[in-house]
Amino acid sequence: MSIYVVGSSKSKFRRLDGIRTKFLVDQPHEGDNIDKFNPFCCELTGLYYMWKHGDDDIVGLEHYRRYLSVKGNAPIGEDEIRKRLEKADLLCTTVSYGYSPIKTYFVKSGKLEPLLSYMTFLEAMEGKRYADHCRNYMNGNVHILGNIFIAKRSFLDEYAPYLFRTLGCYYRAERAHRRPIQPRILGYLSEFLFGAWISARGKRYDRIGFCWN
Repeated sequence: MSIYVVGSSKSKFRRLDGIRTKFLVDQPHEGDNIDKFNPFCCELTGLYYMWKHGDDDIVGLEHYRRYLSVKGNAPIGEDEIRKRLEKADLLCTTVSYGYSPIKTYFVKSGKLEPLLSYMTFLEAMEGKRYADHCRNYMNGNVHILGNIFIAKRSFLDEYAPYLFRTLGCYYRAERAHRRPIQPRILGYLSEFLFGAWISARGKRYDRIGFCWN
């Protein structure tokens, strides 16, 4: 079991336990990596590295400020993780936007245009049915907090190829058309469409809480 806790060299990490490893996105990494794209990818730099270099049966991604938890302010431990994953594909957490749809976040933060552009790529690559599913998800108000999860390795091996293929296509097309790419935008797009992919693929998830550092 291996959980990457992602942050930068300036981040204040909680004391890590035996199943959690600090991953610094602003430091160079050996082997296959996407370090040079980190300004656009954020925590996806760690997700990609874990996908390419990890071989644990259970993997996870957490942020230095947010950890999955089932009790108080303590990160979930290995025994509880293994027990819960006997009946689920992944552990994650959700947030509710009340009466506002998820896409409102993109409007307020000035990221709606990249979202709409990315949806065009998803439709071309994955088909209209999947793209419509993603649009419906963004019109909902319950959001699976993206890119924070603990899952069976098989989940990552299915999700990562899809994710980096579609994001890579979007990035190259934007570059080819000389359109500016917002900082962190690939991370934002993946974070808010993580739940759409989970529901479209019929993945079983166990909703648990999270604690703040």
